[in-house]
Amino acid sequence: MNTTSWRKLFAALFASVLLAAACAPDAHDAVPAPGEANDEMSEVHEEAPEAPAEPEEADEPSPAEEPGPADEPDPADELEPIGDPVDLGEFNDYEPADPDVALLPVDSNVLIGELSNGLTYYLRSNDSPGEAVVMHLVVNAGGVQDPDGAEGAAHFLEHMMFNGTERFSKNEIDQVLRDFGTAFGADLNAFTSPDETVYILDFQLDDPEALDLAFTVLSEWASAATILPEDVEEERGIILDEYRLRDESASGRISNFLDAIYYKGTVYEGMLIGGSEESISSVTAAQLRDFYEIWYRPDNMAVVVVGDLPVTQMEQLVVEHFGDWAARTDAAPAQPDRNAFTVEFVTEPVTGVVTHPDHGTIYVSLDWQLPAWPAGTVGGERLRLMETLITRMLDIRLDAAHRAGLMSQATEPHIGTFAAARGLRLVGTNYQGSDLVQATTDYLAVVHGAAHFGFRPDELDQAVSAIRTSLEFQLESEETRQDNEYAFGYVDHFLSGADISSTADRVNRLGALLGTYSVTELTAHLRWVLDKAPPLVVSIGPDPSQVPTAEELYAAVEAVVPLAPPEAEEAVDVLMQEPEPVAPARESALDLFEDAYEWEFPNGARVVFAPSDIAAGEVNVVAEGLGGWSTLSEGDSALARHAVGAVASSGVGDASATQLDEYLATTTARVSPFIAEFSEGFSGATGSDDLEALFTLVHLYITAPRITDVAVNEQVQAMATRLANAETFPRWISQLALLNALYQGSPWYQFIATQDQIDATTTSSLLGLYEARLSDVDDLVVAVVGDIDRATVADLAARYIGTLPSGASDTFVNHRPGFPSGVKRITIAVDADAGAAGFDVMFGAAALITTESLVIADVTAAVINDLLTVRVREELGDAYAVGASVSPNDAVGTWEARIYSTGASEGLEAGHAEVIEILSELIADGPTERDLAQALAVVRDNYVLESNSLIINPLLRRHHLDDADVGTPAQRRQALNEVTADDVQQYAALLFNLDNRIEVFRTSE
Repeated sequence: MNTTSWRKLFAALFASVLLAAACAPDAHDAVPAPGEANDEMSEVHEEAPEAPAEPEEADEPSPAEEPGPADEPDPADELEPIGDPVDLGEFNDYEPADPDVALLPVDSNVLIGELSNGLTYYLRSNDSPGEAVVMHLVVNAGGVQDPDGAEGAAHFLEHMMFNGTERFSKNEIDQVLRDFGTAFGADLNAFTSPDETVYILDFQLDDPEALDLAFTVLSEWASAATILPEDVEEERGIILDEYRLRDESASGRISNFLDAIYYKGTVYEGMLIGGSEESISSVTAAQLRDFYEIWYRPDNMAVVVVGDLPVTQMEQLVVEHFGDWAARTDAAPAQPDRNAFTVEFVTEPVTGVVTHPDHGTIYVSLDWQLPAWPAGTVGGERLRLMETLITRMLDIRLDAAHRAGLMSQATEPHIGTFAAARGLRLVGTNYQGSDLVQATTDYLAVVHGAAHFGFRPDELDQAVSAIRTSLEFQLESEETRQDNEYAFGYVDHFLSGADISSTADRVNRLGALLGTYSVTELTAHLRWVLDKAPPLVVSIGPDPSQVPTAEELYAAVEAVVPLAPPEAEEAVDVLMQEPEPVAPARESALDLFEDAYEWEFPNGARVVFAPSDIAAGEVNVVAEGLGGWSTLSEGDSALARHAVGAVASSGVGDASATQLDEYLATTTARVSPFIAEFSEGFSGATGSDDLEALFTLVHLYITAPRITDVAVNEQVQAMATRLANAETFPRWISQLALLNALYQGSPWYQFIATQDQIDATTTSSLLGLYEARLSDVDDLVVAVVGDIDRATVADLAARYIGTLPSGASDTFVNHRPGFPSGVKRITIAVDADAGAAGFDVMFGAAALITTESLVIADVTAAVINDLLTVRVREELGDAYAVGASVSPNDAVGTWEARIYSTGASEGLEAGHAEVIEILSELIADGPTERDLAQALAVVRDNYVLESNSLIINPLLRRHHLDDADVGTPAQRRQALNEVTADDVQQYAALLFNLDNRIEVFRTSE
């Protein structure tokens, strides 16, 4: 699948899950990486934008529509002159020189070799997470190589790899993958992008036969796929369902419209990675075989292996399994020229409109194309780093202008680079507001203002500081860099020559480069980009009448007058004076983890510390108190997320948002407040050296929060976006209907703000809601896990947590009415061509939460997921995505289980019947011996310590559970050894009680 489209599909497909999580997020798995902004960059990107849509046929402009300029303005209406652009001295006539194509060094710890048949291999021994291996088979061919009339062939062929090889039949290859613990299903084992196809195996080394078997599978995929006509026919329905989800949905229609603009005039023009309904329906086994013979050849492929093995053993296995393989055709065709740049095919701004009735969010997409500077070269690296700096500096300028009231958009402005394909780089943004025409002019005015008036030294200093901080953290965390990160880097190197030098080399090299740029050179490069690459501007929404026309957008571009930068704010060196420490009332060692320790302070707060070397140089922190929005008023459940969002984007204490951004540029510390149903608190991460900055932020978010009018406007727009999605987006509609049925219409469970609530939102109302839960502490538990010593944590806890104001003791209120009895079906009507058909089934149970029950539930879900994949996805052949999940609620001792499936409307009843039959059989007979063994292998793989969240979550469960039942990784691994078929049978009956369930069908029938 197209990796960009895959992310959009995933967001759309699981919007229901994300919405449910947003409604009641008393879980803490989502811990941001140090230095990573954890803002809600716009409801556009998180909840809608990855949800574009298709215009009505009559209203859809050509993707390349280039309306001419509006009538010439009357000279009397012209704006006052703004003066000549700032003099750039030697850079006044700047044009980037041809980049130095000398190659960057390669890390000596990776072995790169080539077999006599031309196959390239990358091998690295790595012990993070340890006792595991990641293997990638890389084909240097993707959607751009699809033959005319067989669009989607590369992607269809990817699916066929799982339908049998000369050694493994279709059923056998599925079973082989499951036997050594590889999760199997939609998007888990392979993807097709515009330029490549990649197959992935990731598994534990506890089975001595798994490694050789994995190499066998990869070699069979590379050289011995059967591609039988009957298998092609059986797979066609699954691919058509994927097509409906990705391309016919609102998000797919808009994504394809934007791609058509990005691709025009390049080698990618006309490319459809997933194909069209016509091409999917007509492609033959012979055509797929031709693609396989042409492109799946050793001199066009690579094998990547990273894991806890000696490199010599890896190399021996590569030679053994791939050495005798010969290409099936004389020579590979030449690769297409991917080095496109917009100046070659666009001379005027491109504007357009794309709408879909299911797409409630209204926004504008604004992009510029960037050159495809050669990756992995000295010159390409310098130019790409230059553009990264420029983007960061523009982000700083845009934020300052927005906060100063100089921009009319409602969402916080952002800008960033992204790749639409290997040879197609862009920089751009999305934004929302009540007047998108003026917002477009304003945004462009700030960008052109940077080019006209020049960047400022303080903007360069802040951007350089942020990049240096990130580089330093990369160096500190290198020791525990994960297998997957290395593997994907080597994939990129094979395909495009991307940098795979050692972290130390890269940090030193980029650190030196940062000192070579000046504001004049950076300003000159921005001018050059803006001169060569006209903007690509598209308005997006539910209906053409609600968005700017292409002509209006063109006029907005023409109306741009460069905007002078707002006055710089004075920098802050410290956010607060270091408090005097408060001695803990009690402290003691904690037996749950080695060297764990706990301090309890007189204000009721507790700090729990567990040292961890899972991620070198990194510390994760989650602080949680009990109460949440369950203690507020009816309807506040819809407003809580917006209160914390407003606080998070307003600065803190005496520091404005702009001042805080500049301060944080020199630190890796990031903190996000939250108010969930039963709890409130903070989630954050930092490098080991910056833990004090993180504790400072937590302290100030409790003692000195602030909300600005600009932040309120951002949240009002966010509320309006969610309301629009709730009224138009089928998956939102169906999930809200499911939640309404689950909570039986209780007013406590309102997840979308009403228009009256939106209209009544003010600075004081949001700040009051925030302070009602996050202005003092009584039972706050602060879990600190990471690569840091206990003495440092003890000192910071005493200063920043022990000194927090104490509040009245309270706890959460359980307003949940209990899971409804009986079978309730809800039907949501969707258009036949909307790509939204599918169903969700929810079950509920009240049962003790213990380590044993957590583990049995995980195994039960794994068994059901395997059965669903085999019987609903593969055997019925109509559902692209189907799966099950089980989640406990520690606070109230309940469980929720879900099953979801996509599919064509006419096939939903058959898929649903198969789901019920699977559950009935499991409840009656339990799992087979092989099904249980495969599920145990998958769960065992999931219990590998790969992140600090696996330690944090058990520490926070101590709010509700005894230490023996919090489910530490060690506890889970021990309990996993005791799980039996009878346990799974019992929990299947408990968690998937067929007598009590809620079903939501999205169907056109």
